[in-house]
Order: sequence, then structure tokens, then C-alpha cells
Amino acid sequence: MQALTDIQLVKRTLQRRGDASLAFAKLYGRYQGKIAAYIGAKVLYNPSLVDDVLQDTFMTAWHKLEQLKDHDKFFPWIVTIARNTAMDVLREKKRVDDISYLLNQEEPETEEDIDLGETEKMLANLEPLDREIVVMKAVLECSFEEISSQLGLALSASKMRYYRALDRLKSEITL
Repeated sequence: MQALTDIQLVKRTLQRRGDASLAFAKLYGRYQGKIAAYIGAKVLYNPSLVDDVLQDTFMTAWHKLEQLKDHDKFFPWIVTIARNTAMDVLREKKRVDDISYLLNQEEPETEEDIDLGETEKMLANLEPLDREIVVMKAVLECSFEEISSQLGLALSASKMRYYRALDRLKSEITL
């Protein structure tokens, strides 16, 4: 089953019998690393949030796979699910932090309280949209056309934001 394409794996999963779960496990194994890296950029590398969002992303994909119209678009489809799930989790986390602050009169955890590696710190300094574009291009290996489509940006805007973000990252490295 190792050499099967995404289309074949999606079709086997949709049959929901026999080796369906094994086929989906292959899709998970194929993409979980890239999706986890993408989610990390969205949730500022909070490991517990990355794990939660990754699990929720693939569970949603499993339950809604029949909604995938074009079976060869599994990867862009699951990136969209990951993006939406991460945004939902961040909104909920903010609500919980705000309520916790009001109840305890303590400051909620800030981005600076999270222990980040050097690369993650540099990425965290970028604007959220720029960070997302850099991760989509560098980690997910998306084309600018795919990035533009996913984020609803003009192609030229995606390229401009990407190259400007790279320039900011390079300037941080040389400091």
C-alpha cells in the first residue's frame, strides 16, 4: 500500500470497509509532519496545542472525507482544515485566557512565556499572515498559486509578503 497515490488512498478510505483505516493511516503518515509544522506556526509552537489541532484536523478529515470532491486535492484540503481548526482553537484559548484573567485577576500566558527555539522565535516575530505564508512555502512546499488560493490573496501579494518576510528573517540572522 506504500506506493499508492492520494487518490487511491482516499478512494479506499471512502469505501469504509476492509483496509479503509489502513489507507487513511497512510495519508496521515504521509502528511502529519508537514501539517504539524504548519499548525505550529499558527499556534506559536505551543506543543500541546499543536498535538490537539493535529488530532482534530485528521479526525475532521476522517469524518468529512466524503465532502472532498477532487480526490487528488487531499493535501490542500487538509491544510484548509488545519488552518480553520487552529483558528478555532486560538479563538477558544483567547476566550479561556480572558475569563481566567477576569476570575483570577492574573495575566494570561503571553507569547513570550512560551519557550521557543531560535527559528520559531524569528518566525513568531513576523506578522501572522507573513508567518503563515513562509511556512506554507518553505515547509508545506506550496506554490504561490496554492498559497494565494488558500489565503484569498492576489498572487503578487503572496509573493511580495513572502520575499519581504524572508528579508526580515535574513536581517535577524545577520544581527
